[in-house]
Amino acid sequence: SFASAMILALALSQPSSSALSSPPSGRIGPHSARRASAQCMAAGSVGVQPEPLPLGDEAPLTPAARVKRALTFWGRVVPILGAYKVVEVAADLPAPLRFAVGLSGVRIPETETESGEVYEELHEWGSQRLESTIQELKGFYVKTGQVISTRVDLFPEQYTSRLASLQDSLDPMPAAVVREVIERELLQGEPISSLFASFDDEPLGAASIAQVHGATLLDGRRVAVKVQRPNCEPKLKGDISNLKRFAKALGKALPVDYYTVFCELERALYGELDFLQEAQSALKVHASVSHTAGGKPAEPAVAVPLPVPGLASRRVLVMDFIPGTPLNKMAAVLEERGIKPGSPESELAGRRILAQLTEAFGRMMLGAGFIHGDPHPGNIFLMEGARVALIDCGQVKQISTDFRLKLAQAVLSVDEWQQTGGSPELVQRAKESMAEFGVTFVDDAPDEAAAALALLLFGDPDAPMPGGFSNAELSPDSPIKAIASFPQELVLLGRATILIKGIAKRLGVRWSLAAKWKPAAEAALECGVDGCTMPVWSSPVQPAVTPAASAARAAGRTRFAEVASSLSAAGKLLGSWAIGRSGAAARYVVPEPIRARAKKVALRVATRVARARDTA
Repeated sequence: SFASAMILALALSQPSSSALSSPPSGRIGPHSARRASAQCMAAGSVGVQPEPLPLGDEAPLTPAARVKRALTFWGRVVPILGAYKVVEVAADLPAPLRFAVGLSGVRIPETETESGEVYEELHEWGSQRLESTIQELKGFYVKTGQVISTRVDLFPEQYTSRLASLQDSLDPMPAAVVREVIERELLQGEPISSLFASFDDEPLGAASIAQVHGATLLDGRRVAVKVQRPNCEPKLKGDISNLKRFAKALGKALPVDYYTVFCELERALYGELDFLQEAQSALKVHASVSHTAGGKPAEPAVAVPLPVPGLASRRVLVMDFIPGTPLNKMAAVLEERGIKPGSPESELAGRRILAQLTEAFGRMMLGAGFIHGDPHPGNIFLMEGARVALIDCGQVKQISTDFRLKLAQAVLSVDEWQQTGGSPELVQRAKESMAEFGVTFVDDAPDEAAAALALLLFGDPDAPMPGGFSNAELSPDSPIKAIASFPQELVLLGRATILIKGIAKRLGVRWSLAAKWKPAAEAALECGVDGCTMPVWSSPVQPAVTPAASAARAAGRTRFAEVASSLSAAGKLLGSWAIGRSGAAARYVVPEPIRARAKKVALRVATRVARARDTA
């Protein structure tokens, strides 16, 4: 139902702060003041800096203000849910009630044709009402809208299209406020020109807690500057507190324990308002995607913008500039370039994006165990050549080695199920595996519930489910409805799998995460509890040996491995030069019609190769 979909969106959305109230016993709560102070000292602070006076209204919301915000939101959203429910059951209502409903303004369909028209009207009205409510309240509710906008498989087109603007197009802060925050946080009151040669007052994007501006440092480096909204914290804390209270009060009426979900998001995202912590997390995410599950250095699966050393505070972060387009705006860019949805160019780019995200999250989950926790389309940038960049490392999660190895075993079991079609032995193994994870099911759940849940998370979305279950998340027969409780780590893990599956759904591509992650899972299990290396972000980075570096050695014995590495680097450089030169020459020698036709043929061949590789 639409109500269940809305609740699921709330659960899967990422709050941008945590409530001041303590989490339940046994859960990890907010960082202590001592730990926060230690982080500041570790970041290079000298002495104890007094906390500056706040900009804007940062006073905590009063209980009355919290209640007013909650009543405003639910007072506007509940009528939307109610209208859908009325139309759904209208045929079974007695005549007096049908008459009363008609007087309320809700149109009751009399025929199947009218039913379609009524639902289209509801979608239009409901999406407008929801968008205006979120735009007015902002705060955590923006995250709800962001999740809805990405789930084209769950929500009508009116909702996903209208709410797509929430990904990075909120009303920006005034430029004067942005400059004041930067001068206070980074420059001790000195003018912004003492650090930047130029600063773009027009933001690159504005989100619920911060906005990002382009700038050029005095040394010529192009950077992105993330600046926190001065008055966002009390709203966010109040919103998440309200939702926790709502989930706890209605726990028995909801299909899943959403209180546990909100507690995990509260814990995991407490540091999102601390950009010093985000800078540290960016370094860890970069290291995680730059090593295989076995801990070996590798070409980064995706790009991650790194912080500029020394230019970070709790509310301002200066980092690498990523030239590209957010994933949620890519369709418009492709259309401008004349690339149509479903074309070979579009499909090939989509498969490259899927492959990079799958590899990146496979390395994070099964290798380092350090996960980017907010992979919505506004945080995924596409650069030239369909190269993916993952930005905004404010929401992260470190999973334990034990959980990571259990996850690896679950991935291999799902892959085996898809290869063999399942068996009673695999059903029993799934039950044991989910029990070890900490997942419990309702008393009357079929034995296949655990296997169905694992397939929902990691399997081919179009493959049949065991036990009569459905792979539609909101179906009454979804294995999610059979869950009684689950570990908090499953929340962020589920966000990543849902993102990747959602992109595959848009492209119409069958994409089994279990099959893609099988090599990483095997590597993780081979390394075992002790691991193959120390944490990847603590390992020394060995720079590639270039021909110039080898020639510059004045003494010492040169190893064969260094010679081989040097030759490999030189070969790659020569190959890139040759391709560039040949492409330039072709533009002058080969007529344009022949070049265009050759390009189309090459794209069709590349698309077929990609399809064959992805389904192998």
